[in-house]
Amino acid sequence: MNSAPKSRKGDDHPPDASTFLHLVERAMVSHPELTPVQAGILVAADQKIALDSRTFARIFGVAHAIVLRELNALLQSTDLLTVTKRDARTLRTHYVSTVKNPGMNNAEPPSHSRAV
Repeated sequence: MNSAPKSRKGDDHPPDASTFLHLVERAMVSHPELTPVQAGILVAADQKIALDSRTFARIFGVAHAIVLRELNALLQSTDLLTVTKRDARTLRTHYVSTVKNPGMNNAEPPSHSRAV
């Protein structure tokens, strides 16, 4: 997974990479069974960065097949996401976060400072 989310079209305030990665780390601490990609999917859904598999794959530079594999594993093993729509032709899967996890919401930004 790339370390920095790319800006979305029409998005004036792209997600801050360090905050996103901090949230992914917190999600993995809260749910140790998650892989980094699964935690990224959860955080991206919770933060409204990506609410479908193709968008997540495009933004984070991950193959769509890998996102689908991780998403399906996540859906089978947890109840943290709910599928809202599936496109049979493109395999795009739309989902929403079902649980507001303290590990992902209102997280303090990382304590380290950015290099300028």
